[in-house]
Amino acid sequence: MKAKEPRVIVISSVSGGGKNTVVRHLLESTSELRVAITATSRKPRSGEVDGKDYLFLDREVFQSKIENGEFLEHATVHGNLYGVPESSVRAILDSGKSAILIIDVQGRRHIKERLGQRVMSIFLMPPDKEQWEDRLRHRGTDSESDIRLRLQDGLHELEEANQFDYVVTNDSIENCSEKIKDLLRQEGAL
Repeated sequence: MKAKEPRVIVISSVSGGGKNTVVRHLLESTSELRVAITATSRKPRSGEVDGKDYLFLDREVFQSKIENGEFLEHATVHGNLYGVPESSVRAILDSGKSAILIIDVQGRRHIKERLGQRVMSIFLMPPDKEQWEDRLRHRGTDSESDIRLRLQDGLHELEEANQFDYVVTNDSIENCSEKIKDLLRQEGAL
């Protein structure tokens, strides 16, 4: 086990892979982690809260922040802009906590380039294609064409899983969270 040191923990998966659910479970079980809130240009889904789930920005404001270099990484995903504000990650690390970033696979590459060895990346693997598709369909937030796009994009994202430091199968929230906590302890992030 490494000595405890705040880390930047990138958690990625396919759309519907359970990233947000697993991270919520992690946050409930330890006080050593904080989520860096991602900014997006998409509209909030039912129940999402600005500043808690995402920073919802209109496209013009988002573009301005890109031009000002305010994001550690940013990308267009499913037609919407997403980005991680550098200031929120630095604030978490400065408080002595590890920062969790819930981002897509291309974002992991940018974060790793910017922050190097301080980054620990974890890809959440769906247990199988059927459960993955069921999760997407049952969350009830996407149209059929959006679901097909997310499944197609997800196949490409699955090909990049081997680029992550760790791959953890999300077979259940509890099992997946425990595996991640074990990895975080081994890496000194907890």
